[in-house]
Amino acid sequence: MTAASKTPPSAHWKSFEGWDYNGMKQRLEQFMATIHKAALLEHVERVSGKTAKMSESFSAGQYWCCFEFILDDHSLIIARARLPRHPDSNENTTEDSELYAIQCEVATMEFLQNNATTIPAPKLYTYEPPGSQQAVLVGACYMLIEGFYGNTLQDVMFDICDLPIHTQEHIIAQWTSIQAELATFSFARIGSISHFSKEGNGVVIIGPLAAAVAERFPSGGPFTTSQQYFAAVGEARYTSARNDASESDRFCVLGAFVFCDIVSSTELFKDNEPSFHLNHMDMGTQNILVDDDFNFLAIIDWEFAQTAPVQVNHFPMPFPLISSTASIQEILQETRAFSFPQCFTTDRSAEAIPPKVSRCRTESKTERENSPSLHCRWITRACFKNIRNLGEAWGILGIL
Repeated sequence: MTAASKTPPSAHWKSFEGWDYNGMKQRLEQFMATIHKAALLEHVERVSGKTAKMSESFSAGQYWCCFEFILDDHSLIIARARLPRHPDSNENTTEDSELYAIQCEVATMEFLQNNATTIPAPKLYTYEPPGSQQAVLVGACYMLIEGFYGNTLQDVMFDICDLPIHTQEHIIAQWTSIQAELATFSFARIGSISHFSKEGNGVVIIGPLAAAVAERFPSGGPFTTSQQYFAAVGEARYTSARNDASESDRFCVLGAFVFCDIVSSTELFKDNEPSFHLNHMDMGTQNILVDDDFNFLAIIDWEFAQTAPVQVNHFPMPFPLISSTASIQEILQETRAFSFPQCFTTDRSAEAIPPKVSRCRTESKTERENSPSLHCRWITRACFKNIRNLGEAWGILGIL
């Protein structure tokens, strides 16, 4: 199917629909009244060298509003404009922390654009920060990125465990291949890519974590050891569990406390060498664009990508392992149990991941084979990143 005959993403965009609550629609209306769309169109045509048409529908989220431009060759450019902060925004974030997260996303996309060979990250054409001449002209800071004729995997199939096994394997093979290449980019510190320059062989600066403020970390780093990083993760969750009424369950507090103790008193997080791989940190089905055949078109939303210890690797959604192996096997023995059907399909799907990881290691280049991020610990059921799910505290403790 040619691009000309494909349905553009904007055909499914809802514009103002679904935003009529808590002043969100009014915020969008005020935002739209300040945006100079003609200036956006002119900029798109200037950077692409092609004539373009702006689609009428737009797609808004909590932080960004996306406008679609269809070029004369039917390729797409998306203008991703920053929405003004809402009064009910995350109280932990600040204007500076949000702008820093954008800076890190831009730097990460530029790094991948110049270094990755198989990772389908959208091409970044330009970023206009607050105060730039173009941002002032348009009425908001924004970036122009490559668009795709596809939808998020989550929208196409909410639970991929319901797909035929061969389709699941096709999805998982692509997922593990991307993780494999990300694991070849390793750095000496844990943090976000805050700056990238193409000078020489490429200059990368690892700065504080872009997510540190939103996640209430006591320190944003950058960290030099896995133990420092996980101590910050654990302390943030422990503090949140104690102070947040919605997380007041004693098991949430206990789980976070035990995790902190494990970090400080065991060898689980001791580094053999200071080498931390690049990780998207949120490569779930909501951030994967696919075509009708489930081919990956792009991985989006690199805002909180970071370098990370190997222990953050975990089974992806929709089968995060927050129960122990013993608990899962117990359910699978009770075929008439209420949770058996979902547990069975999820476990069957998860079994397809280790062979794909092994194949990535076998078929990859030497440096990829030697990456510590792809060794057996990658696929353990020790789902450390899901420390945020400590509502299942006893399940986590069983895993650990």
